[in-house]
Amino acid sequence: MDDSLTWHRIDVDGRTASYGVGGAGPPVVFLHGWALGSRAYRRAIRRLTRRGCRVFAPALPGLGGTAELPREAMSIAGYADWVDSFLSVVGIEEPALVIGHSFGGGVATKLAHDHPERVGYLVLLNSVGGVTDRPIWVWGMQIVREVLPNREGVEMILAMRHDVVDNIVHNPLGLIRVGALARTADLRAELAELRRRDLPVLVLTTDDDTVIPQSAFAALCRAIGTDGQILSGRHSWLLSHPDTFDDVLANVLEVRAADHQARGAATRVIAVASALRGTRIPAATARSLLGQAPPLWLMSAPAPVLAGDLALCHPKLGPGELRAVARPVVGSAAMRLTVVAPDRLGLLADTAAAITAHGMSIAEASAATWVKRGMALHALTVHGAAGFSSEDWDGLGADLRDVGRSHGARPQRLEPVQAMVTVYGAGTDRSLVRLTASDHLGLLWAVSDWFAGHGVTIESLDASTSAGVAHDVFLVSGAFDASALTRHLTHGRDPGLSRSGPVPTRA
Repeated sequence: MDDSLTWHRIDVDGRTASYGVGGAGPPVVFLHGWALGSRAYRRAIRRLTRRGCRVFAPALPGLGGTAELPREAMSIAGYADWVDSFLSVVGIEEPALVIGHSFGGGVATKLAHDHPERVGYLVLLNSVGGVTDRPIWVWGMQIVREVLPNREGVEMILAMRHDVVDNIVHNPLGLIRVGALARTADLRAELAELRRRDLPVLVLTTDDDTVIPQSAFAALCRAIGTDGQILSGRHSWLLSHPDTFDDVLANVLEVRAADHQARGAATRVIAVASALRGTRIPAATARSLLGQAPPLWLMSAPAPVLAGDLALCHPKLGPGELRAVARPVVGSAAMRLTVVAPDRLGLLADTAAAITAHGMSIAEASAATWVKRGMALHALTVHGAAGFSSEDWDGLGADLRDVGRSHGARPQRLEPVQAMVTVYGAGTDRSLVRLTASDHLGLLWAVSDWFAGHGVTIESLDASTSAGVAHDVFLVSGAFDASALTRHLTHGRDPGLSRSGPVPTRA
């Protein structure tokens, strides 16, 4: 999964706008605070993309390189209308999860009120809108306090410095105008209306926020009908503590990502079924396969590619039979190697080991199992086969056939890698595992082999590599210790847990 952000300039309502975008999945819109732009929040935004979301982070008008609003539109409502226009330009059509920090929270609230079709879930972080009723000089002093020397203040300065300096140099009057809007914003009536509409809203503040007083936070909570949550930190806590930001939103993001994936999978089933028409797979068999296919696999590749993989699944496999086919990836030197075999514990690890033993690296991978059919399908995009001779392919084919019958040879260990393992649904029979690690030859084998050694079954997989970082998502059955898997990857194989046979001669 690619968590990188790219930065673009577009026209919104005839004026230049700057925004960042990254990730894939359900749309998330992030609206920044006063005096900043979206770049200051890039560490927090990357936590959102790692959760399987497509994040759009515009610099609001008059800030971060985006042109100011016309004077007649200079209001919270005017900013909300601008965000509505921005979403149209970038092509967001479904209701988004909208996150607003500070001034951005006020804009997010007004967007949800005035353009209800745009917002499916609202998150307000240290948001304006509850009326601070403070003189402007007090407001300014508290903002300066945000970056007073301490560890948190230093990290905030590092995150803020470019946006703040650019905004002060290029648009000081704009900063004053936006600050006045933020200081006087009263959105309690709008929040009360959102409560009547039953819009899901999460409201957060911090215990050391001196920019937005606790009384204003309490007013927001009363209007929306929630107790809200109070975290530890200052007003701009998510700049210095992006991991806390990630933890707070984890459940909301995972639920939305799962819902989005389920909707997308339903649409993908129709597209794959259409691509299978005219093939040798009977329509009833295609419906059965697609009806039982895991959503994670269905969303791993375009419909025609998945249809080509499913073509290997018919007719029914014989005892111990393994089928494999290699196809060039259009526009690339890579090959897509698809393997269908009777399912068993450790099959994916053995398939990955056979490929690794032939000196090929796995850039992308997907896997699916059909429990009632006792069948597994693995599709792996591999590099390193450009110079393969017919003898090389024959050798790989022979090793894969061995995998279909029993555990094959595999590497003894993986070189230590930097890895982060996150588990959702821990303690239940099935869990979703997200792995982010520095990419290394044999990584997929090492993870899959560890799961097999601990009796954990991989039901489905969607893995990719970007800029030297592997992003793998597993749906697994069986309990395990995520910290033990992390140690296994960062320090090497746990003694006594190897299922390994002889070391491959071509590792």
